[in-house]
Amino acid sequence: MENSVRHRHTPWRSDITEVGADSLRTHGIDQRDIIKTFSYEEMVFFLLKGRRPTPAEADLLRAVIVSHISHGITGQSSLAVMEAADCRSGFLHAAIAGFSVGAGVFHQGGLAATMDELVRYAAMSEQALTEDLEARLRRRERIMGFGHRFHKRDPRAATLMEIAGRHGFSGPHIRTVQRMEGFLRDRKGIAMNIEAAGGSILLDLGIEPTIAHLVILVGRSPMYAALYLERLGQGRKPFQRIEVFDVIEEEHVPDA
Repeated sequence: MENSVRHRHTPWRSDITEVGADSLRTHGIDQRDIIKTFSYEEMVFFLLKGRRPTPAEADLLRAVIVSHISHGITGQSSLAVMEAADCRSGFLHAAIAGFSVGAGVFHQGGLAATMDELVRYAAMSEQALTEDLEARLRRRERIMGFGHRFHKRDPRAATLMEIAGRHGFSGPHIRTVQRMEGFLRDRKGIAMNIEAAGGSILLDLGIEPTIAHLVILVGRSPMYAALYLERLGQGRKPFQRIEVFDVIEEEHVPDA
């Protein structure tokens, strides 16, 4: 006689939402009230932290998200979106291409990498922080969140710090990034960029580095959509001629 096996099914469960007949609640609040009264950034914060943000917290999260929407068209992620449009790929595929190409630490992954570094530096004493930065400068290491290829002082970073100051909002990571900038400006004339400013604000809002790409996803998607539509409207053909701008100088051969 075969033994009968009784399988116990564990029901799906979440502390975030409650779903019932004609009813949906998020963290205990009726979804109808949320739709009527919550802004987008408030809802993001509410989902992640389980409480409605203060006006200052909501404004800072809004500013960080908006600051990441448009980075121009020179980044590799934007180029991927334009190439996808030229090939008449659908927008979803174009967006996936942009996020995949830009996911490396030197582009859209820079926010998460910077936040990881700020967590480490915020735990250091003033002397240890200075000594660590000195050693890294000697080794010519890249310090995430500082410097920019176009800006001597990233206007987005300055604006984010201005908004934080206006709200009187400061925490250990904002103070750390300001100390780092003071040191690096004195030594190398390097200022913080958008990732150091935005990353420090996110950390002091209680947002973990493990989900830093959330800001990239919700920030960059509208720019990708606008860029995709613009590119389609230009009617460009696929297989465009590629111009090579990186010129390698010929090796100098001395006269005989």
